[in-house]
Amino acid sequence: MDMEIKPKLKRFYHWEYFWLCCIVVVTLGLHFYLIPQVHDLILDEQHYVKDARVIIDNHTTERVENPPLAKLIIVAGDYIFSGFRSPAKYTTTLEQYISSTNTVIPVTDASLFKIGEMIKIDNEEMHILGIDTAQHQITVERGYIGTIADSHAALQKVYIFIDNPWGWRVFPVIFGTITIILFYFLCRKLGMSRTASNIAVFLLAFENLYFMLSGLAMQDVYFMTFMMAAFVLYVYRRYINSGIAIGLSALAKLTGALAFPVVFVHWVFTREKRTRWFGLTMLFSILTFIELMIPLELLIYRGWTSELNPFKRIREMLSLSGSLTFATVNHPYKSHPWDWLISYRPMPFWNMPHYTAAISFTIWALIIPAFGYLIYRAVKRDEAGLFALAWFFGTYLVWIPITLITDRVSYLYYFYPAVGAVCMGVAIGLNQLLEIARNRQRGKLKWTLISIVIFVLFLHLVSFLILSPLIQVDFAKMVGFTT
Repeated sequence: MDMEIKPKLKRFYHWEYFWLCCIVVVTLGLHFYLIPQVHDLILDEQHYVKDARVIIDNHTTERVENPPLAKLIIVAGDYIFSGFRSPAKYTTTLEQYISSTNTVIPVTDASLFKIGEMIKIDNEEMHILGIDTAQHQITVERGYIGTIADSHAALQKVYIFIDNPWGWRVFPVIFGTITIILFYFLCRKLGMSRTASNIAVFLLAFENLYFMLSGLAMQDVYFMTFMMAAFVLYVYRRYINSGIAIGLSALAKLTGALAFPVVFVHWVFTREKRTRWFGLTMLFSILTFIELMIPLELLIYRGWTSELNPFKRIREMLSLSGSLTFATVNHPYKSHPWDWLISYRPMPFWNMPHYTAAISFTIWALIIPAFGYLIYRAVKRDEAGLFALAWFFGTYLVWIPITLITDRVSYLYYFYPAVGAVCMGVAIGLNQLLEIARNRQRGKLKWTLISIVIFVLFLHLVSFLILSPLIQVDFAKMVGFTT
């Protein structure tokens, strides 16, 4: 029996996707462990989960500045994990009139509530801080999400939310995992070796900013998955399908449109024979965005309204997005794109476990060296180096002129779609060191190069553990990076 098992294990170990499967299984396990650790909504989850509730209950949306696709995916998760029904369940009624200043609220039956739950009265959502079953009163945090209402009448219905973190965060985890898998196939198609591709996947999967946003109910993970799909389809010369994926990426979040400058720059400078069929990528990305917006918005509104005019919606989204300037936004963590490289200032999303928007130390320290190395590789006509450079340009460098021209506010986590480009550049460099070491039979240089690669990968894993929510110590706060 042992003689039969060992060859099978050996073949499995040498299977091309062995390390990819290991990374996927580990990251999935970590995400599923973290999902129930925070029962409240983390940062912008407050906007998007609340909007999902509004869409389910009222067939409208409060986040008109965003396209519909990611919102509908969040709706799907919230609806499925609420037992295929509205996440707001009627519980009891108010006993008397309450004004906007009341935080102690008399209800018909306080025993129906639990501390930490979310309730809704009219359209105001509140967070329960305390319960007095003898007096039938609950103590709440007012305006937990949205604006505090002026007043609520007696006998008004009180709803309790029955949705949970699984409904908010399972789909982001699934989409984030799909992105990792697509990233591996992208690396391989661009000519990277199995070793280099596995290193790149390891760096991306255990990069703190990527890992964090792949586990939260925000729009970024969805547009990133469609963007990665567009990249893979493009390198396989599936130009129509790539255009469709770019359109879906933009429908998830407008930032997803940055996928097009990436593939366009690569197409212009690639050493492979260019084809005019690439023009179909732009055509179908535009058609997909415009044509699918109508049925997707129809799913939200459940009927025909003026909001179903795609051109009106595009103008509205661009106008609202463009209004977020440094002159109009007062946020302690607003920043310019160049700030992300020259200063290390993480943005806290949640206290404990600490969800912190921070680029992993290793990746942050290697952004500029990797950029320089990618220029070298691109000049040498290396396809992987050229694509990673185009990727970095299209998802990060374009933010600099955009900010200079429009004064548009940006935040550190906007670097999220560019992380993969840096990981690819670092992986190409580390693999080059391993290639040099392999070509030397012995000597100090051989072991020095191998030690450098091992040290960088080890440091990357340590950086991930320090910054991620897995270890219940907020190191960023301890050293003064966050407050």
